[in-house]
Amino acid sequence: MRIDRYWKRAAAGLLTAMTLMTTGGVPESFAMTDSRPFAAQGQTLSSPDRIIIKEESQSGQEAAGSTAGIPVVQAKAEIAAFGAVSTPVTDSGSMFGAGRLTMLANHATSAQQLSVIIETGEGGLIVVDGGWTTSADYLLEQIKQKGGHVQAWLLTHPDSDHVGALADILYKHSQEITIDGVYYSFAPDSWYAEKDQDVANMLGYLKGALALLPPEKLHGDIVSGQVINAGPAKIQVLNQAYQCNSDFVNNSSATYMVSLNGTNTVFLGDLAKAGGEQLMAEHDLSALKCDIVQLSHHGQNGVDYEVYKALKPKVALWPTPQWLWDNDNGNGAESGPWLTQQTKNWMVRLGVKTNFCIKDGDQVIE
Repeated sequence: MRIDRYWKRAAAGLLTAMTLMTTGGVPESFAMTDSRPFAAQGQTLSSPDRIIIKEESQSGQEAAGSTAGIPVVQAKAEIAAFGAVSTPVTDSGSMFGAGRLTMLANHATSAQQLSVIIETGEGGLIVVDGGWTTSADYLLEQIKQKGGHVQAWLLTHPDSDHVGALADILYKHSQEITIDGVYYSFAPDSWYAEKDQDVANMLGYLKGALALLPPEKLHGDIVSGQVINAGPAKIQVLNQAYQCNSDFVNNSSATYMVSLNGTNTVFLGDLAKAGGEQLMAEHDLSALKCDIVQLSHHGQNGVDYEVYKALKPKVALWPTPQWLWDNDNGNGAESGPWLTQQTKNWMVRLGVKTNFCIKDGDQVIE
């Protein structure tokens, strides 16, 4: 069993009950979280899998948005030269002008998650992923406090610590906020089922929630280079979901660059080494003129150093809880197998002096 799944397999019962209430179907096993130390869960830790196998050809992949269960709008996308979507600087004294970026900590458990809200400064919001089902209420309240109008909801990949909150909000609170569009790229259902049944189950749960939205709000057909407009902000899609032969689900992360007030923020989701290599092979990442980067896979065992070197960020976003920051498996700092310290060393090597980490609570950048 992969170590980064331990937190996700510990308590499937709650989401199973949710499934019965929302779908009336046969209960399935969904990825959930557990805040207990690893030792209390009786789990055995092993070294991370760093083996990279040659990528399979993607010529036979199903087209983005073609998976069953979610209607998508197959509209002609606005495509720009890679990295050519920078926005004008309206306030040189701040990162985001009249807007701000908030990276939310997990207030329900100590598990990792990725949940970001960007306020554009003109009343609209951009949300990236959102976190666990258990984080849904807190995320919903934050969205409502910030105006309740999501212009673009960006999804990286269908793992529970990324998309669970959106699914629950749509099932239970869809009338309390407005969402103009949800953007995503998923591999075929059968591929997830073959690689990780927990993720396949969460994808099915998410698809049921997305189907509650009008079809014109669903954009499961995003393509590399596509530009999404969100008020004064511009979003560029960097890649569609990859189908790699290693670290399968994490490497299926779609990645994005969000530009606001001339500040360019790159979101890598959980993209791992093979996906990072493929992204670099397809694009010159230096063209993004990246100012801020979200460290992939919660700051450890994600993309390799060369990706960060090409991006040249000035600021790092760490969606990383305390135990992972400390590499603590319950027996003290540096007792675990995670590679967080390696990523810290990379940031020092690149001259990144500003780090925002959810171990310290919600992180706000203005």
